[in-house]
Amino acid sequence: MFHEKALVNLKDINNLRENGIVKIKNFLDENELKEIRNITKLYLLPKNHPKSYRSTNIRFLLYKILKLNFKKFKQDIKILNLAKKKNLNFISNRIFGEKSYLQFIDIYHTPVSDENLLPWHTDMAYQGDEKNYEGFVNPDQDFLKFFIYLTDVGPDNGCTSYIPKSHKIAYAIRKGIFERAIKFQPYFTLKEFRNFISKKENADFIKNFLNDNNIIDEFLKKTNFVNEKGDANDFDFSLKAGDAIIFDEGGLHKASKCLHSERLVLRYIYATKKRNVISNLFLRKKTQNFFHQPDNLGKGRPILPTNE
Repeated sequence: MFHEKALVNLKDINNLRENGIVKIKNFLDENELKEIRNITKLYLLPKNHPKSYRSTNIRFLLYKILKLNFKKFKQDIKILNLAKKKNLNFISNRIFGEKSYLQFIDIYHTPVSDENLLPWHTDMAYQGDEKNYEGFVNPDQDFLKFFIYLTDVGPDNGCTSYIPKSHKIAYAIRKGIFERAIKFQPYFTLKEFRNFISKKENADFIKNFLNDNNIIDEFLKKTNFVNEKGDANDFDFSLKAGDAIIFDEGGLHKASKCLHSERLVLRYIYATKKRNVISNLFLRKKTQNFFHQPDNLGKGRPILPTNE
């Protein structure tokens, strides 16, 4: 049977593996939501602000004590305990199929604005030049994001839109470039991504690697809006405060504008040292079980926080 405290089930895991994203309703209960939202409102820090990052391990907690920042120390304990209560490491381990590690935690505020927060992009895109292959990160390292909304979100109001199955294509691209089976060219933005996979030699490699002759054509068809009108709300959704999404950072996603209300979010990111699943989620058979086993999974050793 499933772990009794797990917030996701086998269907959720296979959905994430197939599409790159899964939505979880009522991830936080009313008391948890109130407590975390109260912490967030004390600072209202923007994304990527140095002080928006929270402690991920004992070392950072001790640093807070040495700085006599007892207020943040207590807050960070609550945030870490929330991750433990929600069994995020257990969930991450089961999704990856191996031990995972808490990479960073942040909590931030986005004010009302008529501009998109971040256009379509893939966080895992290689950047540099075709002569610097040695600088590219091994594609077999995975990143999984727990994105918890502390305010209501919807179309044009703070939702994180995601193009289903784009994580598969993005991994195939990284794998091909890293192994020098295909040539590097920028593919960070949606237009760059489309240009990359439209090249016959790249498309042939991706379709062969994924054993899917339709995935490229389907992706190009559903993202043609970028040529016709620049953007679209086709992949937007509505969620309530306390709901969450879990997604593979390799997929194409964007942060929509906050037209109607401010946005508050809490994020936990887990990573693997060796890629075993999210890269192969779609290459292997669907998970047959999601059992809790008497091992050390769920006690992953945290690593240092980094920016996206």
